[in-house]
Amino acid sequence: MTGEAAAVGATAWEVFQAGWHEFFLMAGTAAVTLAGLLFVAISLHVDALIHESRAHLLALARAILLSYVMVLTLSLMMLVPAPGMRPVAVEMALIGLIFLAVTVRQMRREPGVEHPDFPLRVFRRRLMPMLIGYGMVALTGVSLIVLRAPEFFYFVIGALCMLLGNATGASWDLLVRTARIRREAERRAGS
Repeated sequence: MTGEAAAVGATAWEVFQAGWHEFFLMAGTAAVTLAGLLFVAISLHVDALIHESRAHLLALARAILLSYVMVLTLSLMMLVPAPGMRPVAVEMALIGLIFLAVTVRQMRREPGVEHPDFPLRVFRRRLMPMLIGYGMVALTGVSLIVLRAPEFFYFVIGALCMLLGNATGASWDLLVRTARIRREAERRAGS
């Protein structure tokens, strides 16, 4: 590629990437807001989360927070002015793979403690969309590196929506189930 053609390609990428500014601003804002609400919800029921038999509840809260951190991290990276396609692609591939590896590791390390109000299958079911979302981000990065086609960037929309939607649903599920566990424990203590 000649210097002139490379400059035109870089300019086209910069224009393309600049068009995503509001999307990533909104995604990052949503992620940080929802992470804050997760902290509030956890602080209300922290005593129910730290019990030994509920380690998977705490692990789910950690996975949810990780999902929000992923969206926030990607959003911050994309809000940097005029990054080139290759650095963006490499960053996407790396963070996708890192978050994927951390989540897989968490799934494998999780103890086999069952709780009737929050079985391990629910925990694992909540982690699967996170794995898919992280994988989509990593594959988008790899596709940008190999094929240099900005159109693959549109897969990020689905990945971030999946991560935010699943984490929000999992947060709600965690809050409701933890409240039920706490209420049941209080009922038994009062009997």
